[in-house]
Amino acid sequence: MRLKNLLASLFFVCTMSTIGMAQDIHYTLWDMAPLTVNPAFTGSYSGSFRVGGIYRDQWRSLEGAAGLFTTPSAYIDAPIIRGFRKNDWVGVGLSFFSDRAGTFKLGTTSQQLSAAYHLGLNKKSTSTLTIGLQGGSTALITDPSQSGVDIVTPDGQLGISEFVGGGELKDSYRDFKGGVMFKSLLNKKTNLAIGAAVGHVTSPEFNLITRDAGSIGPSIVSDRPTLIQFHAQLGLGLNEKMTLTPQLLYQTTAGAQELSIQTYLGYKINKDYTLRPGLGYRTTGNDAIEILVGMDIRDNLRAVAAYDLNISPLRNQTNGIGAFELGIYYIGKIYKKPDIKPAILCPRL
Repeated sequence: MRLKNLLASLFFVCTMSTIGMAQDIHYTLWDMAPLTVNPAFTGSYSGSFRVGGIYRDQWRSLEGAAGLFTTPSAYIDAPIIRGFRKNDWVGVGLSFFSDRAGTFKLGTTSQQLSAAYHLGLNKKSTSTLTIGLQGGSTALITDPSQSGVDIVTPDGQLGISEFVGGGELKDSYRDFKGGVMFKSLLNKKTNLAIGAAVGHVTSPEFNLITRDAGSIGPSIVSDRPTLIQFHAQLGLGLNEKMTLTPQLLYQTTAGAQELSIQTYLGYKINKDYTLRPGLGYRTTGNDAIEILVGMDIRDNLRAVAAYDLNISPLRNQTNGIGAFELGIYYIGKIYKKPDIKPAILCPRL
């Protein structure tokens, strides 16, 4: 029995450690979740406030995996006050995500506050340098006893619930992130944005396996390794109706790397509607071709859908089906109406 318990414990510890290391979320539509990528995006737009969100559903075609890999998120941010100089401003924001992953039903929820200082580099603030900070709490929860997984040992089977004691395992930690970004309107038809961010700057620790009532599993402490992200976007006006927007996101943590390269082609249907189809390619262990299609309504509402066509070694099991995402944001513009004093015009006599 001791051998059975030891093998079961080791299996669960290794599994949970692996899952815990892999819980940095990623989106195909990363530009639709800006505060998740870099806090320097906070308040970096023309408007009074911005609200948006994304829903990601992955690997639904795998047997028994429907609904096991989902990541909804939402955010709101606003430029609230002028900075120390008249060309500077400060943005604040709040973001939230809830990630659900795998057979062990590991759930990760996070709430983050962010602030950014935008330094205008010229009189019209068409070039800015931004420093952003973010901090909040992240909670992890799992219930292995509900996974239906059994561990085969030399002397028989042992259900996971037998050694974790049944019920939920959970922990939480504080998390911090910092980032910088440079944006510039190079000319009337070209704009550029490049930035970098560092997440888990304090390498926060968490512990999902403890010697609580009914548990025989050993206590294990894991940490979140530093996450480094780099992003770049270039907007090119081709003519009065068409724009081209190539962009990339690179991120690395604990030796794992991901590079996503995308290009959108914007076509202005009329003054209110712009169609934005696009393609992308992601290079990781789960390589995928990214099919993108979006629509801008006027200059304050954007909706984009993405579909990942799986071309990794898992494509035979998934029939090439990867993930589906839907992202949307709205920029509100609230301007004070000018107080125009009536003028009395007297004709000359």
